[in-house]
Amino acid sequence: MNFSQNQIVFAGAAIAVLLVFSILVFFNLRPSQIASIQLSLWGFEREDAITPLLSGYSKLYPDVKVSYKEVSKDNYENTLLGALASGQGPDIFPVHNRSLSKNAGVISPVQPSRFGVSQIQNLFPKEVGDDFVLGATNSSAGQVYALPLYFDTLSLIYNKDLFDQAGIANPPATWDEFQADVAKIKMISPNGQIIRAGAAIGGSRKTVTNAVDILNVLMLQNGVAMTFGQSYASFASDAGAGAFNFYLRFADSGSNYYTWNESQPNDFNSFSAGNAAMVIGYNSDIQKIRAKSPFLRVGVAPLPQINPSNAVNYADYWGLAVSKQSKNQDSAFDFMLFMTTNPQAAGQYSEASGNPPALRELISQKINDPVFGVFARQALTARSWYETDKNRIDVIFGNAIVNALGGSADAKKILVQAQDQITQLMQTK
Repeated sequence: MNFSQNQIVFAGAAIAVLLVFSILVFFNLRPSQIASIQLSLWGFEREDAITPLLSGYSKLYPDVKVSYKEVSKDNYENTLLGALASGQGPDIFPVHNRSLSKNAGVISPVQPSRFGVSQIQNLFPKEVGDDFVLGATNSSAGQVYALPLYFDTLSLIYNKDLFDQAGIANPPATWDEFQADVAKIKMISPNGQIIRAGAAIGGSRKTVTNAVDILNVLMLQNGVAMTFGQSYASFASDAGAGAFNFYLRFADSGSNYYTWNESQPNDFNSFSAGNAAMVIGYNSDIQKIRAKSPFLRVGVAPLPQINPSNAVNYADYWGLAVSKQSKNQDSAFDFMLFMTTNPQAAGQYSEASGNPPALRELISQKINDPVFGVFARQALTARSWYETDKNRIDVIFGNAIVNALGGSADAKKILVQAQDQITQLMQTK
């Protein structure tokens, strides 16, 4: 029997298909199983810090491919929302610990059966549950919206040489000691010019990078209730005004502790040049100082307290969240949990990025660490407060400091105005 050329081609194709199918069956594979799941991840870290983690994840989940894109923190929220609006957003992205309220609408919460409130309380410092859980944080009613990659806190950064020259053996543990050290170290010329600042504090955000955060933590340490529920700001109390005036006294030329003004350069630049003995900043700020002035003898100490036995510190960190638009949410949650709750992966991220760890297990290992020890100890007593829109609230507090420095009104009146503005913001959310 003779076959036509078309019949021969068809038979050959059929044999090839049967051969491929036989190979798939032999290796117990299915076509749907060898198709990779594609996930996109945004982050602020260098790609070489994240790549090893992605490689480790791919060994556990070989059917999932995670692509990483480094993005800038500058205008980040607008960039993210624009990408999501166009359908080009990432599956997994960073969210700031004080920005969940603003961004919750684009985030998919983790199903409580998969990761719930009790787990976030057991694995992380208390503040993480307050920041990244919406709903009741002490019951199953709450849902987890994000999990932290790291946990940073405000610290005292000081110049060891200037402390030695002033005969100060140890950094200040309290604000009273802080004031005394400022008075010892500062150098003011006869005509009132600041030759050397005891500390870069008391100015606006133009000269003091973390001005708003410092003011906020002073209020929290003074027991100020920043809000009443989620509808009213309530910080313009006598205690709040007292904290505000304490902050401002360092830029008041009539104060015994006058050490700073708005004609000074940026606080970290001044510190790096040896012209300020103390600044208040985060671990991320310390990394920049050391990169700029590698030979400066920099000391890092806990943030001064009103009452060290009842410490209140201030948290600033980013976590990972899963987009509502993600078509592979199950896999995205797997990756988020791997990065944040797996001690090996979280530890590897901490070492590669230079950020203090967030997992309690890793925090306990770093309590006495020369680099992360201060931040590990402070993580357990860190607090923040409910902010409807962090960026706009920072502007309101920043303007309040500027107005107070300009003498447009007394501090209490300025604080009341800021409180009213933030209340309006909360009620128009």
